[in-house]
Amino acid sequence: MNLVRTVFASTLVLALSFAASCDKNKPDGTTPPGGGTTAGGTTDGGSGGSGGGGTGDSGGGSTDTGGGDGGKTDGGGEKPKTCDAKTADRPTALFGEKVLIRPPVNVELVEDNPTMAVGQVSGGFVSACEATVDRMTMLIFENDKKKSVKDFANEFIDTYLVKGGYTGGTKGTALVDTQTDYDISVEYPAHGGAPASVLYIAIRRRHENFFALVYQTRPDEYPLLQPTFKASAATLLVRKE
Repeated sequence: MNLVRTVFASTLVLALSFAASCDKNKPDGTTPPGGGTTAGGTTDGGSGGSGGGGTGDSGGGSTDTGGGDGGKTDGGGEKPKTCDAKTADRPTALFGEKVLIRPPVNVELVEDNPTMAVGQVSGGFVSACEATVDRMTMLIFENDKKKSVKDFANEFIDTYLVKGGYTGGTKGTALVDTQTDYDISVEYPAHGGAPASVLYIAIRRRHENFFALVYQTRPDEYPLLQPTFKASAATLLVRKE
């Protein structure tokens, strides 16, 4: 298994969304998802947890707490400054129903190939508090037990995403940091004709795989969507066989 080649090919697909490319470079096959736990479970000898992002129950339960301040005010006023997490009412089943996750409300996630699922529509998805989710991607990689989940996250951001065209990003403070889960945001400036964006990146170690969940939005809308991204990532459930 050439993990470097696998990750680079996958992240290149993500990078092409910045340039509005229609080309679909697909990653080489990785170990398919064969098992795991909920976001609050224990896997590979480590103590898992969602790090305060809300845990999914055995059915990938919703972590919704409502619609926040309710979106735009009457008459087309400004959006609220904060927004409660709001994920889909039901989990999306992927990869032969081995993987369940609740995407942000109104986001539709579909399989692109055996190691990647993507949610993307022209103009983005109108989600919690009428903020826009431009793209959601789930990537699956072979688990490297020699690396911590934080190390894999940093490698994913600093090496593979950079090779795929994500450059000049500024990392935020880790929002989840456990032995199995790591969440962080990275803000990217406008570049090459593409607008500025924020990626919320959630890495999960689940048995034989690393899962990379990437949520993309705009800098001014990220504060509204951050709770929803965190809650969505916390609902990841990987069935153990």
